[in-house]
Amino acid sequence: MGIKLEELDGRYEIRSETSDGGPYRINGDGVTEVKDGRTYRKDQNGFIWESRFSISGKDKIMLESTLDPSLADEDFFIKDNKNNLTREKVTYKGELIVREERGRLVLRGEIKHGIVTTRITMTRINA
Repeated sequence: MGIKLEELDGRYEIRSETSDGGPYRINGDGVTEVKDGRTYRKDQNGFIWESRFSISGKDKIMLESTLDPSLADEDFFIKDNKNNLTREKVTYKGELIVREERGRLVLRGEIKHGIVTTRITMTRINA
C-alpha cells in the first residue's frame, strides 16, 4: 500500500483496550482529527491527548501521544512508566500498521508503557 503523511488527514473513530498484566478492558473510545500528522483532543474523562505521526515503513506509522490529565477531575489519574499513579503528563509511543478495510483507512497496533499494553484501532470515518 505505502502511505504518505498527508494521506492520514481526516477524522478517525478511536477504540482502545488496555491490560496491566490481566485481561484486556475497554479503555477509551472517541473521535479525533488528524491534520498534518498531528491530533489534539479531550476525551470523556477530561484528559488532553496530543499525538504526532510519522512514517516508519511502507505500511507503518509511528505514533507518539502525550496524555495530560491535569484538567480532568481531581480523582482521575494515569499510570507512569513505573506503574505509579500520576497527574503529570505521560508520553506513549508505538507503531501502527496501516491497512484498508471495507474501503476505510485503519491504523492498528499496540503501545507498551511500563507493564501496561494498550491495543489501539483508529478507523477513518471521512477524509
